[in-house]
Amino acid sequence: MNDNDAIYSDVLNYFAAEFDALEERLKTGALDDYRERVLVSRKIGEAVNLLSPYVRSDPRARHLVRNAEALKKELLSVRELMVKQMLQQKEQQSLLRSIIERKKPGVGETL
Repeated sequence: MNDNDAIYSDVLNYFAAEFDALEERLKTGALDDYRERVLVSRKIGEAVNLLSPYVRSDPRARHLVRNAEALKKELLSVRELMVKQMLQQKEQQSLLRSIIERKKPGVGETL
């Protein structure tokens, strides 16, 4: 393996590690802000543009670009954010109900 192949392999490994780290952050909920998601997806787009010339000749690059595009699509999906927001609203409503129920006088009690 010559120096160019080693550098090329290192670059692919770097992008693979970065995409894996981003996917892990997405799964753990560390990317809650939609603005941050948009910025990250733009950076992924730039990386895909850098890798795209190698897609035809290298299956690793092709796989990496395909995974990056899927990650980008998932980042820009608002569905997960909407579901999370709805769950938070339901939790707030149930908390409010429990507070109100606690403050209501019981059957034999008076105000």
